[in-house]
Amino acid sequence: MAITSRISNINPLGWWRYLVALAYLAFVLAPFFYMGLVALQTDSAAGSGDFLPSQPQWVNFTRIWQTVDLGLYLRNSLVVSTSTGVVASLLALGAAYVVARFKFPFRNVFRISLLATQTVPGILLLLPLFVIYIIIQHSIELRIVGTYWGLVLTYMTFALPFAIWLLSVYVKSLPVELEEQAMVDEANRFQVIRHVTLPLAIPGIVVTFVFSFLLAWNDILFASVLTNPDTKTLGPGLQYYVSDSFSIPYWNLLMAASLVVAVPAMILFLVVQRYIVAGLAAGSLKG
Repeated sequence: MAITSRISNINPLGWWRYLVALAYLAFVLAPFFYMGLVALQTDSAAGSGDFLPSQPQWVNFTRIWQTVDLGLYLRNSLVVSTSTGVVASLLALGAAYVVARFKFPFRNVFRISLLATQTVPGILLLLPLFVIYIIIQHSIELRIVGTYWGLVLTYMTFALPFAIWLLSVYVKSLPVELEEQAMVDEANRFQVIRHVTLPLAIPGIVVTFVFSFLLAWNDILFASVLTNPDTKTLGPGLQYYVSDSFSIPYWNLLMAASLVVAVPAMILFLVVQRYIVAGLAAGSLKG
């Protein structure tokens, strides 16, 4: 009786919220559910478009490592993505501190230009960057194309402006009194950034790291042109499952590999989710 009365007292809006949340969850998970079904199909069944596997082929999750060099692509993506996230976050902190704490001519124009770079399609920069890299290679005999650091440098073109903008907003929300107190105690600017600003900006740095990491992790365009077989990353590497190298496209293995390589990004979000929420929330207090 008590349970019935408690249910009857629930606000009808509460049910709608649950229904909307469940509908949104189903919408988000539906692609992964379909990928899982295709991953368990046989080669012929996946190619013919069958929906439900008659006999789940769990062995496909073992075959993905044997059909192509998935381990190499996974390692390369982890190296490039982690390096991009770390370098972009650390470099952005210094630039963001200057933007947030100092007034200089055209500061607002500079901040707007940081966001404007995000509106430029990457394909428009691919050819100019490639030509510049080739010219540099022939001029000073410094190899760029086909190296890890060349790919990281390319991703910094997009990751660094956004990281500077985001961290400048976050640093501006930090209490300046703590920095002033440190300078009263005879600390210089570098010491203030290292011992005061850096520890307080950890949530914001984590946010910029995650965004920079995912930028490199999900890229296909630049990685298809600026890598060689030894530095190939996951984006272009997964395409080999359905390339002309095989007699039939392995759609089932492609889906299985896509599910597996999504795990590192999911783990990253689970580990740093509290920092992401704190960084975005604190950074939104001041503009």
